Amino acid sequence: MQRKGKSVPKLNELDANILRILLKDGRTGYDELAEECRVSKNAAWKRCKAMEKKGIIKGATVQVNFSQFGFDALATLLISVDAQQLEQVMELIKKITEVRAYRQYNSVYNTIGLKTYIWTGVRNIPENLNLTGILKNVDKDNQRNLNKASGISKAETTIDELDKQIVAKLTLDGRASFTQIAKQIGISTDTIIKRYRKLRKSGAIKVSIQINPNKIGYSSILDFNIAFANPGNLSNTVVESLTKIPDMIIITKTSGDYDLHGTAMIRDISESFAIQDQIARICGITKAETSARKIPDRWPTPQQYISTF
Repeated sequence: MQRKGKSVPKLNELDANILRILLKDGRTGYDELAEECRVSKNAAWKRCKAMEKKGIIKGATVQVNFSQFGFDALATLLISVDAQQLEQVMELIKKITEVRAYRQYNSVYNTIGLKTYIWTGVRNIPENLNLTGILKNVDKDNQRNLNKASGISKAETTIDELDKQIVAKLTLDGRASFTQIAKQIGISTDTIIKRYRKLRKSGAIKVSIQINPNKIGYSSILDFNIAFANPGNLSNTVVESLTKIPDMIIITKTSGDYDLHGTAMIRDISESFAIQDQIARICGITKAETSARKIPDRWPTPQQYISTF
């Protein structure tokens, strides 16, 4: 919930559109931003710099298709522990190099011990954030952005050590100039540009800006585990229904006790109830579980899983 008395800056439509475009493609230049937002290049540049000064825009990073980088699968491990052992377990998990991210939830997921859910597909849509809080405008703008062709073929490509070096640099700063990256690695700028275009066109990576959600009124992240009566018949219609829910930012197909995992950002408790009501209206759901966690001050976090469907 939002803290009483705390002033949260409101985003106008121009700022919101700029953020949506940069969340979709973090390397969009000011010329293209100006064209898509129908303003001058100088106006687009000024709005970006103003949001950086306010701490709304925090940087840029990459999303990754891990299958193209040699990983057979990703999985979510849900661990239930006694409160007295929490710090000890978190320290142990921190030392496991294969763990991409770990966090504490307010739910025990009705389990004692360990449960595993293998990821079979991901829809990662940070641009689905309801940035202005005005549903009628966001629905129209988001659908236009979500339906816009990305130019990504998602064809398999061979990843070598140079590609991995480029991705490592972009993970730290997704908008770093290719000239700067070339100097750091010790190779020509043209080679860096060609490699980046290959990685992006193949769907191996996607650059996204990072924002501080707290600066625009978001307070928590909700995670939804959803089971269906006939998971084998899980259709695109269900996924599309979820993507139409403003602030639903990640949808993951999983194997195990649940068939889908959804992640949403919320501003307050009323939005939490509204999203849960919309999910409950989807046909075929037999079980759903919700948990909440703290929101990071820099999001998307580095190397989230890129959309695979």
